[in-house]
Amino acid sequence: MIQLIRIMKTGFRNFFRNLWLSTAATAVMTITLTIILFSYIATSALTSTIAQVVEKIDVSVYLKDTVTVAQANNMKATLESTPNVESVTFVSKNDALLIYREQNKNNKELLAAVTPEDNPLPQSLAIKSKDVNKIDPIIAVVNRAQFKDFLQEKDPVSYTGERKKTIDRIVGASNFIKQAGLLASGLFVIISTLIIFNTIRMAIFTRREEIEIMKLVGATNWFIRGPFIFEAALYGVIGTVISVALCYSLVLGAGPQLGTYIDTQNITNIFKSNPFLIVGVELLIGVTIGAVSSLLAMSRYMKLS
Repeated sequence: MIQLIRIMKTGFRNFFRNLWLSTAATAVMTITLTIILFSYIATSALTSTIAQVVEKIDVSVYLKDTVTVAQANNMKATLESTPNVESVTFVSKNDALLIYREQNKNNKELLAAVTPEDNPLPQSLAIKSKDVNKIDPIIAVVNRAQFKDFLQEKDPVSYTGERKKTIDRIVGASNFIKQAGLLASGLFVIISTLIIFNTIRMAIFTRREEIEIMKLVGATNWFIRGPFIFEAALYGVIGTVISVALCYSLVLGAGPQLGTYIDTQNITNIFKSNPFLIVGVELLIGVTIGAVSSLLAMSRYMKLS
């Protein structure tokens, strides 16, 4: 225990002895940890938002008025047995009218344009997929020859044109942000490792005479290396405190404004219910980066045997 306390004291002394280098290393560590945490926040918020959007996405297959309920149910059963299909709902002309009236309940002109006596809305099958990335196989089933005479001649499926482009853009944006977050996190982990590596290298060169004296008086390798590892870990501890504080303030402060566009409630709940878990994971990442960088520098520049 006494040795550990001495190692920590020496590590603190080294931190302030090379204050400019320590500040630079801590700043880069803070940026790294902030990017990692922010990437998690952005990915979680976007995933939650897209999940809500995807929940509302379905593929509607519009049927001719001449198609009987039995024929529609036959097509429905075939689609339900198709991989990636979560559910299929038959929407009659009357059901379509009720949905239309609910969607346009505040627009008297649109309500007057469609009446039960003059209902141009087609019957349809509303298909909900398990994965919006794999809708094409479902469309292939709809376009089978056996169902060709069931479909409306003009725009028989809703998954075309702008609707298809919109769904594809949503999925593409989600994948891009996830990949960009991982790439940025990885890049700054490398940068942080290199800077801490060079900081510890400079500290070793600065203290080389002191290290030689410690070796001569019989200090153990652990006692000599310990302060450098502790100093590097300290960068991670300080970086964690700053990055969590910044991200926590951003989520709680900007959450209500951003909530108009994305689902931030999920992230806010995570921060409020799991603060120790978030701090613990960030601390583990920061200390690991610092310790590994320090060990690499010592294995390269510190010869103790």
